[in-house]
Amino acid sequence: MATRDNLIQVTDLKKYYNHGAIKALDGVTVDINQGDVMVVIGPSGSGKSTFLRSLNLLEEPTGGSILFNGVDITKKKIKSAEGKTVKVDIDQHRQKMGMVFQHFNLFPHMTIMDNMTLAPIQVKHMDRGEAEKKALALLDRVGLQDRARAYPIQLSGGQKQRIAIVRALMMEPEVMLFDEPTSALDPEMVGEVLEVMKELADEGMTMVVVTHEMGFAREVGSRVLFMADGKLLEEGSPADIFGNPQHPRLQDFLSKVL
Repeated sequence: MATRDNLIQVTDLKKYYNHGAIKALDGVTVDINQGDVMVVIGPSGSGKSTFLRSLNLLEEPTGGSILFNGVDITKKKIKSAEGKTVKVDIDQHRQKMGMVFQHFNLFPHMTIMDNMTLAPIQVKHMDRGEAEKKALALLDRVGLQDRARAYPIQLSGGQKQRIAIVRALMMEPEVMLFDEPTSALDPEMVGEVLEVMKELADEGMTMVVVTHEMGFAREVGSRVLFMADGKLLEEGSPADIFGNPQHPRLQDFLSKVL
């Protein structure tokens, strides 16, 4: 069973395509603890995004288990504490996992305010006034309170991604999942998004971040995972991974990106 600090336990996670010809994930095992800022690095096609998207079952694994707060979310049904068979409600678990995508995924036909308040009102049945007050406070935090009535098309990429982050925070998640959140941005906008993520990390938010930003991994990450060919090849502190890499694939990767 998961301990109190273990938020997510991943065991022997596999994701195969074409009847096993392509092994996007090939037996990944890792624990994600409360307060971790886990940064996942590796070459393109290494399985990083597949791993991240499996954590909330946007990708359905071929095998293995994912325990979130002690519940195996890969199972359709589990035994309750009373011994009854109960259905696993994946949507309920997803509410506790904020997700930030590469391309923002804001609804283009809705204002920023409506983008932010939609899920809390529809899913959590939050009062509209309360939801809007919370949204304004979060927008203020990222310097965008004056854009509440704007539409996504009126904003820069960096602004849209900052809004995508605080939109996820509206649901008060236990963990935030970031799938290459800066790779679609112009270089001058990367810093403003990484700064918001750094602030979240400083506040103790549990985060799993797939990124090519090695500076962020080194300075903000508490743990770094290196993946290649669907396998987790090395794991350690930023000092270990960047200062004393052991695996030849990691050494080769770092020689090309640093």
